[in-house]
Amino acid sequence: MAIVSEVNKPLTGGETVSTLGVFAYCAAMGFVAAATISTFYQWVTSERAELFAMRQGFFGLGLAVVISMFGGPFIVVQKVVTGLRAHEISAVPAALGIIVAGMWSVCVGIFYVHLLVSA
Repeated sequence: MAIVSEVNKPLTGGETVSTLGVFAYCAAMGFVAAATISTFYQWVTSERAELFAMRQGFFGLGLAVVISMFGGPFIVVQKVVTGLRAHEISAVPAALGIIVAGMWSVCVGIFYVHLLVSA
């Protein structure tokens, strides 16, 4: 088990990034990609992206699944922020929503890092 001082020390020479650093990078990359996908969808269609919003036809269904898979973390955070502003949800469900979105972002980020490494 790594000591915190060992994890946080600066990189020198041929050392590698810590596991925590890779985790944070994947979370950030996944959330930025989710925000980009959701915002692009909103820009093109003039409506907010929704999780598994059913569309007409096979292409629409496929698009809904892809947007939900890769844009989901940003959609969840948008819904949590909207619920907090309207006082519809309390702090505990909001925290759980943020945690779910964060872990989802890590999964999406790992997928993108895997694509980058394999290319």
